Amino acid sequence: MKKISALFFIFISILSFSQDVLEKYPEGQDAYNGGVLQLYKEINQILIAKNLKPCENKSEYYALHVLVFPDNSIKYVKDENPDNATKNKCSFDLAREVAKYLHGWQAATVDHKKVIAQTSYYIIPSQLFGNYTEGYYPFRDFTEASYEGGMNKFRKKVFQNIDLSRFTFDGTFRLVVTFTVEADGKMSNVLLAESSGLQEFDDMVIKSIKSIRNKWTPAKSQDVPIASKFRLPLVFQTN
Repeated sequence: MKKISALFFIFISILSFSQDVLEKYPEGQDAYNGGVLQLYKEINQILIAKNLKPCENKSEYYALHVLVFPDNSIKYVKDENPDNATKNKCSFDLAREVAKYLHGWQAATVDHKKVIAQTSYYIIPSQLFGNYTEGYYPFRDFTEASYEGGMNKFRKKVFQNIDLSRFTFDGTFRLVVTFTVEADGKMSNVLLAESSGLQEFDDMVIKSIKSIRNKWTPAKSQDVPIASKFRLPLVFQTN
């Protein structure tokens, strides 16, 4: 199973713009001048210079999603789960406040032309105040989310609720599903990324995944549980 990196491959809803929006920066290009280490160095400097305060809840965090425009300006992207900002209001407010003073954004380029691209940065207050060290990056010490019994067990549970006899597929076919493992270990945002070509079958697969109640152990940045995205290819073979 191929997993998507939690930081820059986050699936988010994007407003309509007059030109295409890249879901991620092209390989080898940085969204911030000096790279991600410089971004977090400046964030820490801003927190100190502006005398901003840490959050009481040491497990709180927020991922602020932004679009970087060709003129290097940014706009916030609406969180796919509005409850995230409510549940993590302190870190949400910090992320928005810090954004006012971050001036190193740089547009993505495709064929030597600047384009709109999306990126994100995580604010984990417990790591950015007293515990900050030079070279900090929230995913340097990162533990992936895991399912009780492993991914093979998860796949088996998916297939248990799928009845291939109802369909007339011939040969091998596949579809791809994405979903989020939230910081509390629950699955959310189960979406179809690639279709099998038959909506009724796709719907059955999505329903099967949503019906799995076993909790995951969430991903962690150091000791802070965070949400992460999965991309799950499913291959089916019939005679």
